[in-house]
Amino acid sequence: MRKGDEEREREGLWASRRFRTEFLQDLPTPGTGPSFDTTVPNNLTGLVGKTAYLNCRVKNLGNRTVSWVRHRDIHLLTVGRYTYTSDQRFEAVHSPHTEDWTLRIRYPQRKDSGIYECQISTTPPIGHPVYLNVVEPITEIMGGKDLFVNEGSTINLTCQ
Repeated sequence: MRKGDEEREREGLWASRRFRTEFLQDLPTPGTGPSFDTTVPNNLTGLVGKTAYLNCRVKNLGNRTVSWVRHRDIHLLTVGRYTYTSDQRFEAVHSPHTEDWTLRIRYPQRKDSGIYECQISTTPPIGHPVYLNVVEPITEIMGGKDLFVNEGSTINLTCQ
């Protein structure tokens, strides 16, 4: 090997060592970074007016933060436990030392149906979609418009 080749090889090894030291040391070991628990249900049905809870379970969060984003208008709703929307029906719920990050929606309306994304503040961010379908229950009295019963009588109510 010639002297110039040896010098270039040493420089290459030094550059490689420098890259590993300066850049790769900050990267998480594969399999140890934050991730979503995909066993948590992500297709939910809520009732108009009844509080809806969208849950996201994050493993190995470390020093990252969890945010909730509404897809239809790309609206940032929460970051950590802080709310970033003027709509006070939305609130982030998190108990310390747990992996669950919940978006609480009070008095949901049909217009609140859609995709919400739980995001982890990695670079680039990673997200987990949760679909909410807000429905209005239909009440129907079978057997006629008016139904009269005597006080103390037994009635049978059936939900379908």
